[in-house]
Amino acid sequence: MKRILVISGFALVLFPSFGPRAYNEKYVYDVFIDGTPVGSYNVDRTELNGTERFHVETVTTAGLIRPDEHRFSMLSSYDGTKLVASDIKTWVNQRLESSSVIHWDGKEYLFQADGELQKLGSQSVTYSSACLFFSEPVNINELFYERYGKFLKLKHLGEHRYEITLPNGATERYTYFDCEVVQVELVQSFTKMTMKLR
Repeated sequence: MKRILVISGFALVLFPSFGPRAYNEKYVYDVFIDGTPVGSYNVDRTELNGTERFHVETVTTAGLIRPDEHRFSMLSSYDGTKLVASDIKTWVNQRLESSSVIHWDGKEYLFQADGELQKLGSQSVTYSSACLFFSEPVNINELFYERYGKFLKLKHLGEHRYEITLPNGATERYTYFDCEVVQVELVQSFTKMTMKLR
């Protein structure tokens, strides 16, 4: 009887180590506006049992007389290779400024923002803006941009460099080195924001 208890106890200690393991990747970027440091940008990917979760969060403080704190958070979930949900929020000085949700209902994507529900169609999303920091878009010409709920063109600028023109007229440029995003530039009419990998 003692022998059985010892073996059972050993099995309880050993078997949890054979359970599913989560894979996690994290990157942190320093954010600059026109060369001045203003905050940080954090991206995180977790993979477990065929599902992936991408979390993007940035906090910046800018302004000359009364600096405002801006925070952006996005959580996107993939089931296999397909986007199934995304939750996007922005805050200004700890006050919720905007909130939107994208959800796959089994037939099509639904986009809800500011109390309004919009149908986005049934085109499957296999690569979105959340994926940019974890997989270089080598053979991809468009991506789904969660923040806008739209597919946007992805332009190849040269070796490991890509550009996206946003609906608001701004331009994002991504530079990769050894499969990692090392720099992002967001160019608007009067300002330039740069993110550099720590």
